Amino acid sequence: MPVEPPDFIRPRYGQGCFADLPQTIRHLLTGQGAAGLVEGRYQKVVLFFIDAFGWRFFAPRRERYAFLRHFDERGTVEQITAQFPSTTAAHVTCIQTGLPPVQSGVFEWQYYEPEADGIIKPLLYAMGDSPDRGSLEIAPEKILPPGTLYQELAKAGVACHIFQPGEHFKSPYSQWTFRGAETHPYRTLPSALTNLRLLLDAVEGPAYFFLYFDGIDGVGHDHGPESPQFAAEVDALLHNADRLFLQQVAGQHEDALLLVTADHGMIEVDPKTTVYIDERAEFAGYERFLRRNKKGAFLAPAGSPRDMFLYIEDGLLEEAQGFFAARLAGRAEVRRVGEMVAEGYFGPGPVSEKFIARAGDLVILPYAGETVWWWGGGDYEQQFYGNHGGLTRDEMETPLLACELGR
Repeated sequence: MPVEPPDFIRPRYGQGCFADLPQTIRHLLTGQGAAGLVEGRYQKVVLFFIDAFGWRFFAPRRERYAFLRHFDERGTVEQITAQFPSTTAAHVTCIQTGLPPVQSGVFEWQYYEPEADGIIKPLLYAMGDSPDRGSLEIAPEKILPPGTLYQELAKAGVACHIFQPGEHFKSPYSQWTFRGAETHPYRTLPSALTNLRLLLDAVEGPAYFFLYFDGIDGVGHDHGPESPQFAAEVDALLHNADRLFLQQVAGQHEDALLLVTADHGMIEVDPKTTVYIDERAEFAGYERFLRRNKKGAFLAPAGSPRDMFLYIEDGLLEEAQGFFAARLAGRAEVRRVGEMVAEGYFGPGPVSEKFIARAGDLVILPYAGETVWWWGGGDYEQQFYGNHGGLTRDEMETPLLACELGR
């Protein structure tokens, strides 16, 4: 088993990991199964899913913002880990279906899909080279998990409500994974928080409310997680969450629980230092290792610049691993996907055939601050100043906050 670099950590499946959250919600609302990350029984559960709000962003703000102090003073605060990969695709699929990446088969922003014989973007439901949301001409039931957490909860008598930015609802991915829930598209976070509060007051009986916010993730990608723009976005989020939601509902719902968590954190990167394996001279000869589709195109790029997945020709795995590891020494680890599956990085089994077909053979895991990617004639130029997907603490450690709204 490889020794982890000092800043790499493993997902703690079953011992404090995002993947434990769907079962936690199931138990809180229905009493079914094990207790999970938070104990108790509630009529209503509200989950704020704040994309990219990792522990490194929570910790220095927990005493400065009233919204976060509320959990320290009247609730609980736990540090948990993301799944691997530390990506939005893996985590939104998990929270909608209850499945970790190795079971759902949805693990990254883009990967090889055998049904399309090419790279797809599952959340956009598009081919890898297409910007058009919903343009993938494959029935969702062929490539996405069959059931949802909302369908399970509905069978147990729990009404489910999803608040998410309006543009996300245009994707067949969302339409498929939201089955069993009533959806509430929103334009701005203040409007979403207000509508959520009003609905929480109005709904009677068991109910689950899910609110997804991706504002800080987008700003972090564009400007970096230590930028003033990122700080301003977090500031607005936390003030709005306190003023428009928590202050309005605290003490009024005796049998309701508020949860706040994130899918991953984020790490600083510099697009000018990205290593492109199909463009740098030292990688000359890489072509013979990589698989192609029926049209002769390389199965690339898959994953992200923080976790790049490679599809290797049969019989060349050991040689390919040595080739890329030697050229990325001091910048990245090069791991065998099969070994990482066996070691539980992608979650507990059973291992789905879809995952095995999509995940490839090698994964490049850059060290802190590094990115490794695919140039593709400039089509895939890395332009982010903040990114995630890897195993560093800044990407993997996240908060889980809980408080009863009646307190």
